[in-house]
Amino acid sequence: MDVFINGNFVPAAQAAVSVQDRGLLYGDGLFETLRAEAGGPVWLRRHLKRLTDSAAAINITLPTDFPWEGHICALLRRNALENSLAAVKILVTRGETPVLGLPPAHQPTIILYARPYTPPTPAEYREGWPVVSFPEPRRSFLSRHKSLNYLFCLAARQYALDHGGREGLIFEADGSVSEGAATALLWQEDKHFFTPSAPGALPSVTLAVLREALSRTGIPLMAVRASVARLAAAAGLWLANSLMGLLPVASLDGRKLPVSPETEDLNRLLWSEAG
Repeated sequence: MDVFINGNFVPAAQAAVSVQDRGLLYGDGLFETLRAEAGGPVWLRRHLKRLTDSAAAINITLPTDFPWEGHICALLRRNALENSLAAVKILVTRGETPVLGLPPAHQPTIILYARPYTPPTPAEYREGWPVVSFPEPRRSFLSRHKSLNYLFCLAARQYALDHGGREGLIFEADGSVSEGAATALLWQEDKHFFTPSAPGALPSVTLAVLREALSRTGIPLMAVRASVARLAAAAGLWLANSLMGLLPVASLDGRKLPVSPETEDLNRLLWSEAG
C-alpha cells in the first residue's frame, strides 16, 4: 500500500514522520475521513471546509494551492481502489517546532492514505446497532474539531463495546446529548427530523448534506436540545457519518427502540447528493 506524505507517494512501510512532529508528541493536528467511490472522494469540498476552519482555529495554515483531489485520486489508483469503495484519511499536523502553545504552522505535515471500506451489512441497515451511553461528559473545545487528540472518542467507543454496544453516546457538560463517538445523531418525531443542538459536537458533513437534500423536499432538519429520554421516545433514531451514511439505532442502553422503515429512503436521498 502506498501513502502520500509531504509531497511524495511512498510505500506505507517506508512512510515516516519525525519523532519531533507535534502530531506524534501532542496530538497537535487534525484529520478527516472521507468515503471514496468510482475513483474519487465524496463531499471533498465540505470536508476540506471543515478541515480549513479547524486548522485556522488552532493556528495552522493550509496551503491554498494544494491539489487535494488530484492527490487523492492518484492515491486511489496507486492502491487499486479506483473501482471499489474506500475510506480516505487526511491528516494534518503542526509539524516540528519546539515552541509550546500553538505557534503558527505554515508548512504543516500532510498525510493521505486510503484503505478498502466495507460498509455495514444489509441486515445491519435493516436491524440497526445497539448504542450505549458513555458516563463521562465531555468538557473540551477540541470536540468541535476533528482533532488527532481523539482518545476521548475512542474511550467512549470502547466503553460501548465492553457493554454490548456498537457505538457510544457522548454527552455535553450540562448532561444533554451531544453525538456518537464516531457519528452524528438524527431522529424522527412524527414526520419531523432533528439533530442535537450541542455546542461541543463536531459539525457533521453528512447531516449538512442531508439537511440540504431534505429542504428541497420541503422537510426541515432542526437542531434542538436533546435528552436520552427524548431519543428513546423517537419514532426512529440514526447514526450518521460520511462512510456508512445513516444506520438505525436498535437499542439505547439496553432499551429496544423502534427501527424506522425510512432508512433506505433517507440513504437514497443522502447518496444522491454524492453525484
